[in-house]
Formats: sequence, structure tokens, C-alpha cells
Amino acid sequence: MTRGFSGATAIVTGAAHGIGAEIARQLAGAGAFVLVTDVAEAPLAGVVDGITRAGGSARAMVVDVADRAAVQGAVDAVVAEFGRLDYMVNNAGVGIFGEVEAVSLDEADTIVDVNLRGVLYGVGVAYRQMLRQGSGHIISTASAAGLVPVPAQAHYTATKHAVVGLHKALALEAAGAGIRTTVFCPAWVESSMFDTATLHGTMSGADPRTAVPIAPLATDAAVRRLLRGVRRGRRFVITPVYGRLGWWLDRVSPALSHLLYRAALVRLRRRADAG
Repeated sequence: MTRGFSGATAIVTGAAHGIGAEIARQLAGAGAFVLVTDVAEAPLAGVVDGITRAGGSARAMVVDVADRAAVQGAVDAVVAEFGRLDYMVNNAGVGIFGEVEAVSLDEADTIVDVNLRGVLYGVGVAYRQMLRQGSGHIISTASAAGLVPVPAQAHYTATKHAVVGLHKALALEAAGAGIRTTVFCPAWVESSMFDTATLHGTMSGADPRTAVPIAPLATDAAVRRLLRGVRRGRRFVITPVYGRLGWWLDRVSPALSHLLYRAALVRLRRRADAG
């Protein structure tokens, strides 16, 4: 079984900003040591500085999750210092959005390298360490796009579906090894994703944040829900509630779900044309 957050050790990838930074802050605030990792060195320093000023324990490390040796190095560093890794949070991701023909194959490679290969490396390296120590908890950030079809985001959706599938299978094996797993599927959450995303095709024709007719869930609230689910051993944390409703609809009536998301694409294209 996984220990609580107080006194625990954790690695958070993609933690220079947004959801990853907030996960690092809240874990440290609950008493964990956090190795805060990302490819962006300067913002990482700011996150760590904020944690330490608040009385938490954290250190920064530049890690490209698409580099297997770099991921191994992060796990090795924590284990060398503390003797164990309690939480591995695979949060790093990239957003390159647009219709299939608008996203280049090189960009598709980048999406797969970070969003999927990065999670595979994080899971693979951390899981082996957790098997040796007989405990641990692996958390990966997918998306509501890992549960339902999202128009003009086919490549992103494919990688997030893969992360959800990975966790479904991983949970079966991990249950007998004393290791827990959680896949986080946020829907519309206030984060920096669209500030750093690359937008093509329809997605570049209008601010995608205006396409959702409701306000996003605050990042700190979403992370609190995630960590509450982690404490309770939940295998899925899907938030806000309409993310769960969309997942339910896609399972109960795939045909109706298709019509709904097709209508969303038509509306998005009309907004892009008007913009």
C-alpha cells in the first residue's frame, strides 16, 4: 500500500506550470518531498522557490520525458537520496491541435513522444522501482479526451486514450504487487494548455477557450479532487462532472456521442469562420 503524502517522496513531470505545478505545490504542502521536473528550466526554479518559501521541500531537475535515460535519472536521484519513490506523477504533455491533415507528421511524432512515450517511460521506470520496494502509487494525467472523441484533436485524443488503456491494464497487474494506480482525466480546467499549445486549422481560427459555454474549473480545485482520489485509491479521477457524463454517454450510446461531438465540430468551425 502507498504511504500518505506526509513524509513521502514524489516526482512530478511537466511541473513548470499549470496542472503539474499545482500538483507539485499541493503534494509539498501536504508534507511530501517533490522532485519537480520539466524541460523548461527557468519556470521550474520559480515553482521550487514558491514551494520552499511556503515551507515545503522540493528540488528542480530538467527532464525530457521522451528521453528514457533522463526519466531513469530522475527516479534514481530520488531513490539514491531517500531509498524509495512513493509517487510517480506522469503529467508532462504537449498540445498540438487541429484537423488530422493540418497537423504535420513531425508534429504527430512529437505528440506521441511526449504524451504517450513519456508516460510509458515514467510508468516503466517507476513501476520497476516500486516492485522492488513493494509499494508505490503511479498517477498519470490523461484528459477527458482519453475517454471521448474530441474533434480537431485527433492526435492528442489518440495519445490520451492510450494512457487510459495503459492504466486499465496496469491496474490489473499492480493490484497484486501492493502498488496503486490513478489516471487523471480533467475536462475543462483552467490551465496554461491553450497558452502554450500549437493551433492549426479550425483550432487556429478562434480562441478554443471560447468554444466551451461554461467556465473552466480552477486548477487548484481540480488538483484537490485528484489528490483526494489518490488518497482514496481511486483508479479514475474524472472532473468536472460533465466529463463523467460525456464518458457515460460514449459508453451507453456511441452513435449519439458521435452526433454530439460532430455538432461540436460544426459549431467550432462556424465560430472560426466568424472570427
